[in-house]
Amino acid sequence: MTPSERWPAILLQLEPDAWTRATDLARALGVSERTVYRDMQAMVEAGVPLQGVPGKGYRLPDDYLLAPIRLTRDEAVMLVLGSAYAARNFSGRYQAAARAARHKIEDVLPPDDRERVLSLRGSVSLVPSNVFGDSTEDGLLRQARHALVEERTLLATLAGASDDGPSTRRIDPYGLVRQGSAWHLVGYGHDREHVVHLRLERIRGLDMTDATFERPASYGARSQGPAAPSRRRVRVVFADEAAAAVQVPSSVAVESREHLSDDRLLLTLNVDHVLEVMPWLLSWGRHAQVLEPRALRERMATEARAVADQYESAPTLLD
Repeated sequence: MTPSERWPAILLQLEPDAWTRATDLARALGVSERTVYRDMQAMVEAGVPLQGVPGKGYRLPDDYLLAPIRLTRDEAVMLVLGSAYAARNFSGRYQAAARAARHKIEDVLPPDDRERVLSLRGSVSLVPSNVFGDSTEDGLLRQARHALVEERTLLATLAGASDDGPSTRRIDPYGLVRQGSAWHLVGYGHDREHVVHLRLERIRGLDMTDATFERPASYGARSQGPAAPSRRRVRVVFADEAAAAVQVPSSVAVESREHLSDDRLLLTLNVDHVLEVMPWLLSWGRHAQVLEPRALRERMATEARAVADQYESAPTLLD
């Protein structure tokens, strides 16, 4: 765990009306007291107004924390998503603040909403506005995100091939993924009766229906308790024919990128929950192989078997 990753955990241990000793902080974080002293000094230099007294410990000033506020569940979910994005696009005190805020909100969310947040973090790509340079595609991206959050079925109008007119597809959106320079809306296609990838540039319009759906467990992330401040490592190998096109989602931190002797690409990623990257990894099919952790390998294998089972018998018009 890097120092900036320990800062949220330290801030969560401090109170404005009580002193916390370095010994207690070291025990809670599983590090040495010397590491705690270094982190405290670094936070002070970064602008965090810590108060420290020899023999008593550390605390936050009374005016550092805002008065309690009441949030709706939707407000809390949106704040968690936004703080996760902010934590990956800032550094120092602001990165620490974003992570601390996210963990605080996640800890008080009901289990169903916490699971919903984890699922959305792996499905809703947060990118800067006008990233496409096209106002139409920017609008489509916003509509797709809205449907993802509310789990609402979409009617997608696609550009026709050759002289054909536009076609309409009914899709339950599971996620937004990027392959090379192209973005795809991934979800269950009602007409095809299996998961489909719709290239965003082919979509001419999206209409959200009143129908709702439940995102499959394989595209979500089931949490067994409050989110931990430490991050998890994921190692995945991409086939040589796909290596050049791999672009990691903005929500995922890349620890290392290594090109192997046989031209395959080995990525080491850091994530808050390993299942956040499942939608993206599934979009690569056989071109991506998870090396670790074991739990993610098993979930990927389970999903692959489920997909294979759908093709055991030839489809008929009666299916």
